[in-house]
Amino acid sequence: MSFRHIMYDLWVEDASVLERTGPMEDLLLEAARRSGAKVLHCHFHQFDPHGVTGIVLIAQSHLSIHTWSEDSYAAVDLFTYEGMDPVAAVSYIREQLRPTRERITDLSRGGTAASGEARPPQPPATPV
Repeated sequence: MSFRHIMYDLWVEDASVLERTGPMEDLLLEAARRSGAKVLHCHFHQFDPHGVTGIVLIAQSHLSIHTWSEDSYAAVDLFTYEGMDPVAAVSYIREQLRPTRERITDLSRGGTAASGEARPPQPPATPV
């Protein structure tokens, strides 16, 4: 089975949108819904004085967010496989947060060892 891992880094002009759990939970739940994911559970934590970490567990894996409003920055992860559209989730998050800068890293993970995509573990390189 192949998996997709999208790491979405974004910086916003109005950092107040990143400060509280309520709006971030609503954002990720709606992003999951719009992507077609099946939500299983979610948990969000409010930091003092501000900042959020949260995860939405979905049947297809998870969506998570970590915010640092003092830097106007949020890190979003979407780890998925079949049965949902992660691009729809990212598009909704982008539409709602309106980043001034962003970086998207889209990785293919998994696959089958028989296909030659995976190899046996190698010992770590010895520091010079």
